[in-house]
Amino acid sequence: MHRRTLITTTAALAMPHLARAERGRVLRFIPHPDLAACDPVWTSVYVSRNHGYLVFDTRFGQDSALRLQPQMVEV
Repeated sequence: MHRRTLITTTAALAMPHLARAERGRVLRFIPHPDLAACDPVWTSVYVSRNHGYLVFDTRFGQDSALRLQPQMVEV
């Protein structure tokens, strides 16, 4: 048995409410510090980086296999 499979199975058995998908619920993301600078290039704070990924579009993104996929550009 692989370690990752063991951890996933153990977590699903220990917390069955997390293993089920729930419909009609909204996931709200609330960062712990305030957003001081909106430019993710100018600062290295994770809150600014996360804000930049949520607000600004990127030219390329990664899929589940970590391959680059165009988002704002045409191939």
